[in-house]
Amino acid sequence: MEVAHLSLRDFRNYQRLELDLSPATTLLYGPNAAGKTSLLEALFYLATTRSPRVGLDRDLVRWDAQAEAGAPPFARVAADLHRNGALVRLEVVVQRHTDEEGQPTNGASKLIRIDRRPARALDLVGQLRVVIFTPTDLNLVDGSPNERRRYLDITLSQLDATYVRTLAHYQKIVQQRNSLLRTWRERRRPQRTVDDELAFWDHELATSGAYLLTERLRAVADLQALVGPLYQLISGSSDLLTIDYLPSLDLDLSWNVGSLEQQLIAGLRTVRADELARGQTLLGPHRDDLAFRVGKINLGRYGSRGQQRSVALALKLAEVDLMRTRAGDAPVLLLDDVLSELDAQRRAHLLEAIRRPNQQTLLSATDLSDFGVEFLAAITRLRVEDGRVYPA
Repeated sequence: MEVAHLSLRDFRNYQRLELDLSPATTLLYGPNAAGKTSLLEALFYLATTRSPRVGLDRDLVRWDAQAEAGAPPFARVAADLHRNGALVRLEVVVQRHTDEEGQPTNGASKLIRIDRRPARALDLVGQLRVVIFTPTDLNLVDGSPNERRRYLDITLSQLDATYVRTLAHYQKIVQQRNSLLRTWRERRRPQRTVDDELAFWDHELATSGAYLLTERLRAVADLQALVGPLYQLISGSSDLLTIDYLPSLDLDLSWNVGSLEQQLIAGLRTVRADELARGQTLLGPHRDDLAFRVGKINLGRYGSRGQQRSVALALKLAEVDLMRTRAGDAPVLLLDDVLSELDAQRRAHLLEAIRRPNQQTLLSATDLSDFGVEFLAAITRLRVEDGRVYPA
């Protein structure tokens, strides 16, 4: 899989951009705030319908973009990619919402097209597969559990159309169930109806939650087999890295969907009183976590910055291998100014890893000093300045 062409209009600091991309390694270099990260962000957004940098879609629209033909300002991101011998075109248009006086609000709407035909966001996910690594990915190791759940969900959603749809359904169930629980907590609903009314939602949560759990457990097992040797290589240590999946209740972590479903239903009954008191769903995949350990040491809590950086980098490279194995081709690898955070050993291992056959990689840097002459001679270099891209 490779992106042949990227097209931007009023996206971030790009007014217009038409950019052909190399199928191998491309280095984007230039000063800070020039627009390097925005190019990687655009590809990640096309792959996942999410930005790795901001939570509001409206922030993707160039600040001084102009309204057109009476319509509010909008951003367009489009790409042509080669996948399984076919050319596929992906496009997302993000349009700001405005109030009655034409002033921008926090809202935005998305229009998605696949091969120029309207599509849903769920249909877009997985059309383009990417793995992104940024300096903030240390949060995968020492950040909140939500960061690690999000990592698993984004990875699996790109590989499995059923997973992304089940995840969306599960999230809606949790929202509906939480809304019900709050009505009982606030005494707006008679307590005698609790078991009858929650029976349906418990079943729905357990059914979709069991599928998510099964796929997460399978992914963690596959990543475990891949990440161990990568961690040893990157860290220069003989220590064995393990990944533990930490469910929100005591489960028999088999990969049997039916068994996990029954265990989730039983677990929901045991926490019923606590859920009613707190007004929220207290167990399920939305509250699970991962732990990265060397021996008995949890590196998220007690690891050095070097160890945590090695874990994050090894995990991302393992994700590339996982996608390559499961999908039959490599994802596009996006590396955002990560070399400046790495020592010479880790930098060398990363540069070696990205120069694999049939691997499209885009990496950004502020200058060329972190790269050897041989590496620079073998790749495509593009200079980025003030929302424009120039051949080096």
